[in-house]
Amino acid sequence: MGMKARIKRIRGKIRFWVTQSGLTFLMTLNLFFIVALIAGVTGLTGYILMTFTDLSVDDVTSPYAWMIFTYVVCIVTAISTTFMIRAVILNPMIKMGEAMERLAQGDFSVRLEKIEGEFRPVELNRFKEAFNTAAEELGSVEMLRKDFVHNFSHEFKTPIVSINGFADMLLNYDLPEEEQKEYLELIRSESRRLAELSDHIQQMCRLEHREILTDKTEFSLVEQIRQDIILVQQKWKEKEPVISLEINPEEETFLYNGEENLLTEVWLNLMDNAVKFSDEGENVAITLRKESGEGTAPGGMAKYIISIVDHGEGMEEETLSYMFDQFYQGDSSHAKEGNGLGLSMVKKIITLHGGKISVESKKGSGSCFMVDLPVY
Repeated sequence: MGMKARIKRIRGKIRFWVTQSGLTFLMTLNLFFIVALIAGVTGLTGYILMTFTDLSVDDVTSPYAWMIFTYVVCIVTAISTTFMIRAVILNPMIKMGEAMERLAQGDFSVRLEKIEGEFRPVELNRFKEAFNTAAEELGSVEMLRKDFVHNFSHEFKTPIVSINGFADMLLNYDLPEEEQKEYLELIRSESRRLAELSDHIQQMCRLEHREILTDKTEFSLVEQIRQDIILVQQKWKEKEPVISLEINPEEETFLYNGEENLLTEVWLNLMDNAVKFSDEGENVAITLRKESGEGTAPGGMAKYIISIVDHGEGMEEETLSYMFDQFYQGDSSHAKEGNGLGLSMVKKIITLHGGKISVESKKGSGSCFMVDLPVY
């Protein structure tokens, strides 16, 4: 083996050994070389002075005394610096590495504690804040994913099981014509429910990937909501809902520039929920008003505020916390018609229009949904 090959092999071994060594050892080795360099320079300086000057070895101020003093200072400095670096930097970095491994393995509950004290490293604390935020967000995403899979499977399984059961009844039993018709009506109803759920999921997927509005037109919010009120009253005519519309100021036309079809989905969903969770003949009040002036909206622009108030059964605090999540339904018994996608779609549409939606509700006292739409 030639000399170049041996040198290359030795360099490869040294490089591998260095990369596999711990950070503590590498920093200690670095400090050792620094101390050795300082000591070497000091020794060389003393030797030169002793050689070319008449300084006595016994002199307290001789280079030998200064060399010994320098050696002691270098050793103490190296040891104290090593311990300081390990305590302040290396130990937190070791803990951060362990936390990253746990996070990579799916443990989203892991958190890093901030370093308190006078000599806390700002950079490490920033990293820990970012890490904790990322872990929290990943935990939320994982929880939403599990809820989505659970609710999605439930919403699809229930109508499929019903259709299968009714079909078996029709095939295996000699049922009266009236009962056959009833089962066929139920099969049709469940089939429509599946089709509606599929359409909502497709629409939600399209909304999730949208960042801007592409088909904006100018239209009157007043006329749009009036038409939607007629549609909702027709759908729930057996409950005879009383839906009133109040406009403030009355002469305001409430012209708005946005995607008309998307906003129609908003009003239909909100009014549909208001009637669905109200008793027969209950009043649903819709109010449109305009606010303008400094501080009412980003940049001081005007905004439209649309309030939809019902006198239904209201909601609990837990329901209010999750009501805009996909597939979440406050009615865990699924006694009410719905699939838990309506309000999540509403929130996404309002967000695309630069607005916001809020809700106030109390169990037994009805609910109030408030939509803010900035007027650009």
